[in-house]
Amino acid sequence: MLLLVLLLACLCSLFFYCQALSNGLGRKRWAFAGLCFGPLVWPMFCMKKRMKVNQLFGFDYLMFRA
Repeated sequence: MLLLVLLLACLCSLFFYCQALSNGLGRKRWAFAGLCFGPLVWPMFCMKKRMKVNQLFGFDYLMFRA
């Protein structure tokens, strides 16, 4: 059971590192948060990503993603 928890923590850390890298956020910060809290960090990560986009482009900017 402990091995499963450690594996999940490492996978979440790697996932958040890659996502932070692709979105221009702090890589080490999000990797450490993923290591400590696992998938519970996902809502906070999405909110931070949205705040970053709003800061860069403003609230009236429309983005279409494929």
